[in-house]
Amino acid sequence: MSAEVKVLPASTRTNLEALKHHMKKLGFKYFEEKDGWAWFCMHTFGTSKKPALFGDCVCISTRFFNLSIQAVRLEVAKKVPEINQAILDFYEAEGIKE
Repeated sequence: MSAEVKVLPASTRTNLEALKHHMKKLGFKYFEEKDGWAWFCMHTFGTSKKPALFGDCVCISTRFFNLSIQAVRLEVAKKVPEINQAILDFYEAEGIKE
Protein backbone atom coordinates (compact mmCIF):
# COMPACT_ATOMS: atom_id res chain seq x y z
CA MET A 1 0.00 0.00 0.00
CA SER A 2 1.41 3.38 -0.95
CA ALA A 3 1.33 6.37 1.34
CA GLU A 4 -0.74 9.26 0.05
CA VAL A 5 1.00 12.61 0.30
CA LYS A 6 -1.30 15.59 0.68
CA VAL A 7 -0.03 18.72 -1.04
CA LEU A 8 -1.07 22.11 0.24
CA PRO A 9 -2.81 24.43 -2.23
CA ALA A 10 -0.54 27.07 -3.79
CA SER A 11 -2.24 29.92 -1.90
CA THR A 12 -1.78 28.13 1.43
CA ARG A 13 1.89 27.48 0.64
CA THR A 14 2.35 31.18 -0.16
CA ASN A 15 0.61 32.27 3.05
CA LEU A 16 2.60 29.72 5.06
CA GLU A 17 5.87 31.02 3.58
CA ALA A 18 4.91 34.55 4.64
CA LEU A 19 4.14 33.29 8.15
CA LYS A 20 7.39 31.29 8.20
CA HIS A 21 9.33 34.44 7.27
CA HIS A 22 7.62 36.47 10.01
CA MET A 23 8.22 33.74 12.61
CA LYS A 24 11.89 33.61 11.61
CA LYS A 25 12.13 37.35 12.37
CA LEU A 26 10.73 36.56 15.82
CA GLY A 27 13.48 34.01 16.45
CA PHE A 28 11.83 30.72 15.48
CA LYS A 29 14.52 28.82 13.57
CA TYR A 30 12.99 25.41 12.92
CA PHE A 31 9.88 24.67 10.89
CA GLU A 32 7.93 21.53 10.09
CA GLU A 33 4.62 21.09 8.25
CA LYS A 34 2.90 17.73 8.51
CA ASP A 35 -0.67 16.44 8.34
CA GLY A 36 -2.26 19.89 8.30
CA TRP A 37 -0.18 21.25 11.19
CA ALA A 38 2.68 23.74 11.06
CA TRP A 39 5.26 23.86 13.85
CA PHE A 40 7.63 26.76 14.52
CA CYS A 41 10.27 26.04 17.15
CA MET A 42 13.34 27.74 18.58
CA HIS A 43 15.30 24.58 19.34
CA THR A 44 15.95 21.06 18.06
CA PHE A 45 15.65 17.82 20.01
CA GLY A 46 19.12 16.51 20.74
CA THR A 47 21.26 15.84 17.68
CA SER A 48 18.35 14.73 15.49
CA LYS A 49 17.78 18.23 14.05
CA LYS A 50 14.02 17.66 14.46
CA PRO A 51 12.09 20.57 15.98
CA ALA A 52 11.74 20.30 19.77
CA LEU A 53 7.95 20.39 20.00
CA PHE A 54 7.78 20.59 23.79
CA GLY A 55 8.96 24.14 24.51
CA ASP A 56 9.34 27.57 22.94
CA CYS A 57 7.20 26.32 20.10
CA VAL A 58 4.13 27.44 18.16
CA CYS A 59 1.76 25.02 16.48
CA ILE A 60 -1.08 25.99 14.14
CA SER A 61 -3.56 24.12 12.00
CA THR A 62 -3.44 24.99 8.31
CA ARG A 63 -7.06 23.79 7.88
CA PHE A 64 -9.06 25.27 10.77
CA PHE A 65 -8.71 27.83 13.57
CA ASN A 66 -6.54 26.12 16.18
CA LEU A 67 -3.23 27.25 17.63
CA SER A 68 -0.95 26.55 20.55
CA ILE A 69 1.90 28.64 21.94
CA GLN A 70 4.27 26.93 24.35
CA ALA A 71 6.60 29.41 26.00
CA VAL A 72 9.14 28.18 28.53
CA ARG A 73 11.34 31.27 28.39
CA LEU A 74 10.45 34.88 29.08
CA GLU A 75 11.87 35.86 25.67
CA VAL A 76 9.09 33.93 23.90
CA ALA A 77 6.38 35.05 26.33
CA LYS A 78 7.19 38.68 25.56
CA LYS A 79 6.66 38.00 21.84
CA VAL A 80 3.18 36.44 22.23
CA PRO A 81 1.30 39.54 20.95
CA GLU A 82 3.41 39.59 17.74
CA ILE A 83 3.10 35.81 17.36
CA ASN A 84 -0.68 36.03 17.72
CA GLN A 85 -0.91 38.80 15.13
CA ALA A 86 1.21 36.86 12.61
CA ILE A 87 -1.00 33.80 13.05
CA LEU A 88 -4.20 35.84 12.80
CA ASP A 89 -2.89 37.40 9.58
CA PHE A 90 -2.28 33.88 8.21
CA TYR A 91 -5.81 32.76 9.12
CA GLU A 92 -7.32 35.91 7.63
CA ALA A 93 -5.39 35.37 4.37
CA GLU A 94 -6.66 31.77 4.31
CA GLY A 95 -10.25 32.84 4.99
CA ILE A 96 -10.33 30.73 8.18
CA LYS A 97 -12.63 32.10 10.86
CA GLU A 98 -13.38 31.02 14.43
